[in-house]
Amino acid sequence: MTLSGDLAGDYVVEEQRPDGRVVLRPDLSVRAMLSRHGERQLTPEEFEQHFGKLLTDDEG
Repeated sequence: MTLSGDLAGDYVVEEQRPDGRVVLRPDLSVRAMLSRHGERQLTPEEFEQHFGKLLTDDEG
């Protein structure tokens, strides 16, 4: 759920009360946090471009 005005941002319903009121909290998912800052996750190709191939311990 996205709100605008003084409380602009992404929120999720934390509680729905019997009288119809709802309690909201900020969406703290990675996707929402990246979106708030105009960022996004790197594609695997972009990650490798920036950081190179990561070393592994051959365990998976």
